[in-house]
Amino acid sequence: MKYYILENHTSKTAKVSLKHPATLQSKIPSFSSKEGFREWCKDPATKHIFYTLVEGVNPHHRVSGSNPPYRIYGFCADYDDDSLPNKTLKDIIDGMKCAVGWEPTYMTKTYSGKVRAVWEFSKGLPSDNEAFLNKLYDMLLVKTRAKTLVDGYDAASRNPAMCWELGSSWTKVSDPIDELKLETLFFDCAKKTSGPKGKVSIPMDVIHEKIQEVYPDFGKRWTGEFDVGCRGPLFWIDDKVDRVGCIVQLGGMWCYSTRAGKSFVSWSEILGEAFVEQYREKKVAEAVADTWFDGQKYWVKDGREVWSPVLKEDFITRLRLAGFSSKPRKKGDAATEIDEVIVYVQDERRIHGAAPFLFNFDEVVNVGPKRYINTHAHVRVLPPAADPNPELWPTLFDWFNEWMDDPRSSHYVFSWLQHFYNGAERGDSQAGHSLIMAGDADYGKSLFATYILPKIFSGGADAGAFLTGKENFNKELAESAVWYVDDNASASSLSEHRRFSEMIKKLTASPKMTVRAMYREPVDIERRGRVVLTTNTDADSLSILPNLDGTILDKLMIVKMSNNYKPWFRGKTHRQIEDIIDRELPHALAYIKNEYKPPKEVVEGASGRFGINTYHHPDIISMAKDLSADQRDWEMIQFWWKLRSNEDPWEGNVSELMGTMETFDELKVFTRSLNKITFGRTMSKMTSQYPKKVSKRLVRGSVTYKISI
Repeated sequence: MKYYILENHTSKTAKVSLKHPATLQSKIPSFSSKEGFREWCKDPATKHIFYTLVEGVNPHHRVSGSNPPYRIYGFCADYDDDSLPNKTLKDIIDGMKCAVGWEPTYMTKTYSGKVRAVWEFSKGLPSDNEAFLNKLYDMLLVKTRAKTLVDGYDAASRNPAMCWELGSSWTKVSDPIDELKLETLFFDCAKKTSGPKGKVSIPMDVIHEKIQEVYPDFGKRWTGEFDVGCRGPLFWIDDKVDRVGCIVQLGGMWCYSTRAGKSFVSWSEILGEAFVEQYREKKVAEAVADTWFDGQKYWVKDGREVWSPVLKEDFITRLRLAGFSSKPRKKGDAATEIDEVIVYVQDERRIHGAAPFLFNFDEVVNVGPKRYINTHAHVRVLPPAADPNPELWPTLFDWFNEWMDDPRSSHYVFSWLQHFYNGAERGDSQAGHSLIMAGDADYGKSLFATYILPKIFSGGADAGAFLTGKENFNKELAESAVWYVDDNASASSLSEHRRFSEMIKKLTASPKMTVRAMYREPVDIERRGRVVLTTNTDADSLSILPNLDGTILDKLMIVKMSNNYKPWFRGKTHRQIEDIIDRELPHALAYIKNEYKPPKEVVEGASGRFGINTYHHPDIISMAKDLSADQRDWEMIQFWWKLRSNEDPWEGNVSELMGTMETFDELKVFTRSLNKITFGRTMSKMTSQYPKKVSKRLVRGSVTYKISI
């Protein structure tokens, strides 16, 4: 063992004592109080004997923050019970219940008359790792029963920087703790202590293979199993000494032997920095494989494989849990391992934001020069069953064959659904018609639009308020493939109705749209869904239909429900209806996907854009035209013609026409909703619809209309 001697508590130098403290004596001046004694101990002028059993990295300096522990040769414990000054050392020693083989080497009296126990080691133990040293102290206190050996244990005793005043009456109790016990203690402690933070975790089989490559004699020297917790010789030191001196840890080797030079030798020191670095890079790559940075937040996958934004603090927590260190890897480094990962993600894993690219299975989508996380890359359609036999979906089979007023229209709906489903399933959904389903109440329109279709395509949302301009775009719409609208969303004004018509036309013809809600910046995406409008056939309900002019009809599939059958769902609870659909729908999808063959009239000559021809039920077309905004405007013009009581042709521009119409009280309720631009468009349409009654020409750069009814 080694004792290091200091002259006072403020002394920075320490030297190995050539004599055992038990043989040394030093006089202490008299003090009126214990505080006086403490001040004397700290006085730089004091020349006395203070000792420690802990060697610093610099053995000539005392242990401190700048000179951490290197080896420990024993430890001490102070006991401050007030009864101790009244007892002799012999009585105290006789009363101790020591653990066999772990008895104190010496007991001494302190300046205050209390006692100190000193345990000497027959061999010094490495102590240059803080976590290891703390665990070593914990285990020593248990093995030696130091906390209960004498009353009044002082917890400050375990401070490795503590320097002890010489004391008096050194009394031998036992021999130093033998080397076998110390060796066992070291290895038990090593098993319970991780290596230094920030070291790379490399699989043991890879480590083992690399060691055999670098050290050809390894197999001869290391005779047992090579895995975490296994002991063996210091195989990387070619000194022909093969006694057990180290234990395998995840990041390297804990070393009992002084030949190692330190308590923990990392794999980078044993196998080379280059070898370990490639695994460090692999560790980083694996940790950030599903991580992106949008300039504000980090996008990561949760346990459901769903992308979620997290703050920097939360991302750092994830990195810690993944084994990355928040301490510099090397002394003097400013950056930590976590800092390096964060910088890498910010530089190499940069995106502009996130958006739901429906039925596109790419995790990252390029939109021009910009990259976006696809928050819906995991979304899939309802998988089809293996068996398409109609006997396995009898309820839906009968319904789908009876539900249309015109039997032919069932084929158009089936083909529409097939086109939508097949594209969505393979992640390449194409544009398709907007579907209008008209019919009496309680014949299944809403059930199909709001439950069956969203179930097939992983989501649906009510788009009525958005399409009529009553609400702004929202997150639910962006994430829904099926937008359903019912006749309750009827526009309250001509302007709302015109917006509705234009939106239907735009979404069907050019499915690109701008996503603004819940994302870092506006993103232009291709919408891969469908709009489904359901309406009853009364005049008020049909008012929701878009203006059926020639520019929109080819973008609409218009069918009429039959009222000549008894719907299967009447009289059933919601749960019963859902159970039937959930049970039968996968088999129906298998049929639609693999068995159904559209008739020639449905697909022959169809445009490539929509894949199938369009269908318009004549009754709905007729009723819609009677109720269209353009028709209402034309009827208003006819009414104005009668009110003016003049059969001579009228001629003027749109503003002049609106002005003369406003002079009639009977028309004011209508003219209030007119807009010059939209009314001008209506007048332009009328020249083609009613060429004998409305014409136009260009007069001095202004469009002039001539009306003669």
